[in-house]
Amino acid sequence: MKQQLITAGFFIEGLQDASTGENVRPNYDVLIEIWGKGCIELVDALVSYVPLATSLSDAAARACDGNYPGVFDYEVSSRFGKWFGEHILQHGHEPSELRASAWLIGHIGEFFTKGLTKQQADSIKIEIQQAFILAIKSDALPAA
Repeated sequence: MKQQLITAGFFIEGLQDASTGENVRPNYDVLIEIWGKGCIELVDALVSYVPLATSLSDAAARACDGNYPGVFDYEVSSRFGKWFGEHILQHGHEPSELRASAWLIGHIGEFFTKGLTKQQADSIKIEIQQAFILAIKSDALPAA
């Protein structure tokens, strides 16, 4: 449970860094205005991906025997929150469940396979894919 709370916190940290451009300062009020559904609803939509993110990262961590190539929440969770917010700023709505899931699968895979051989990386990516399939079967994905 503690890891899920930490991941949620880093999702929100990243969300607050979302901006409309490289030289534009992040503005959470603008994000909330473009979102148009309220702050609690935005936080709820974003953190609904926490169970999936932790399931995928737990599977990858087991597959690489706990040898992390960095700090997961800094490098993945925070970036996911920022990406989620920037999608809203660009499109006016949250990303689809499929798009958000694909982002998590891809970036979690990249994180855990840094510096590994192709065979080692493929093994970890298979574990991530299997964890995603289990998440689908157990309805652990956010409600669309």
